[in-house]
Amino acid sequence: MEHPLDKTLHLDMVPRTSKTLYVKDEFVISDNLSIRVPPGIAALLEKGRPTRTLRPNWLEFPYRIGFNAILFVETGVVDCILNTETFRITNRSVLLIPSATLLRDLNWQAGTRYILFGYNDGKLFSAMTSRSAKILKASMIAPFVLTMDRERMDRYMHLIKVLIHVASGGPDYDFQDDIISGAAQMFSGGLARLVVERTDRRTRVPREMTVTQDFIRLVQARCLEHRDLDYYARELCITPKYLSRIVSKVAGKKALLVIQENVIAEAEALLKEGKYNIQQVSDLLHFPSPSYFCRYFRKATGQTPRAYMLG
Repeated sequence: MEHPLDKTLHLDMVPRTSKTLYVKDEFVISDNLSIRVPPGIAALLEKGRPTRTLRPNWLEFPYRIGFNAILFVETGVVDCILNTETFRITNRSVLLIPSATLLRDLNWQAGTRYILFGYNDGKLFSAMTSRSAKILKASMIAPFVLTMDRERMDRYMHLIKVLIHVASGGPDYDFQDDIISGAAQMFSGGLARLVVERTDRRTRVPREMTVTQDFIRLVQARCLEHRDLDYYARELCITPKYLSRIVSKVAGKKALLVIQENVIAEAEALLKEGKYNIQQVSDLLHFPSPSYFCRYFRKATGQTPRAYMLG
């Protein structure tokens, strides 16, 4: 049976299992930790050796993820392409995915054990005002991977099990809201520590992250009309040089590449819809001409818009 969150979060990416848990109409937890993994496959995964590759046959690519997601991989391998970057999530790694990211490909090794959190910006998360919560929110500007040792992963698995137990207890569970909120604060605190360890310690937190986050959001909202860096610098009341420097520092990529990725993501989504021809897509993206759009698209992707539509 479809849950209201399915439409709110666009949860086509989440496999439908009895283990999918919805909490407060704000977030969802899906995992396969109860599935028994044959000892032979488990041994291969622990050693980092490949098993059978699986793909989500219910999902059509490219797919725009309509929710913030945090994917924990306890053991195994998950490979995906998000926007234009390739990610491999292996044993004891975490992938953070901001909403509106374009998922271009996804597969995993048989026996992979995971927990996926999908959440919106509802009351539970917007009410979190701790420093760690601010760091985590500010860091959700582009997909990235965090790694942890076995001890940290074990602590997270225990915390997640407590959260699942309390959340599945129903509204009659004593102090359920307080316990869930407390667990979420602990959850964000641990991840924020990993984010700070990953980020250059000279980065001012959360100022540079906040500016970068504002830039990303502006690009996502206005990249159809504006593709020049000067426009976004003016909107943020900073110089193009400063904007370029902090985006490279915090996001690990050039600001112009962030703009290009979002434009290409929009173009790919429109081309795959099948509703528009190349001329119409060029017009919707406010390119001066279809030929200019084709050159822009080919330079970024290595193929023409027509080849992408037919591929």
